[in-house]
Amino acid sequence: MFISLARESDIPAKFVMGVLLTEEREGQPRGYHCWAEFYDEQLGWVPVDISEAWKDKSKYQYFFGNLNPNRVEFTQGRDIVLEPAQKGEPLNYFLYPYIEADGKPFYDFEVSFKFKERFKQLGSR
Repeated sequence: MFISLARESDIPAKFVMGVLLTEEREGQPRGYHCWAEFYDEQLGWVPVDISEAWKDKSKYQYFFGNLNPNRVEFTQGRDIVLEPAQKGEPLNYFLYPYIEADGKPFYDFEVSFKFKERFKQLGSR
């Protein structure tokens, strides 16, 4: 809704998708997560994560212009055409692998994401 309202007000806005990581040093993301960005001529692209602000009302101002660092962005936009172009329809979003077999989308596969911190924090041993 935010993107639609921004665009209706002639403010460029886009859909961004990725995953949120836990606070742990390793594990699996809880699933995909999306947020919006709008364009301001002085600031550039400004992130807005309304769903995270809704979950933690004490941070509603923070999530208007900031994102927490525990996330990985995978894609921007919708109706995505790959290069080379897929034979199937444009993708609603691109987060998981897209596979075609004989020119048709193939969905009989599983995907999982894992992460592990590979560096030390400054000041830690």
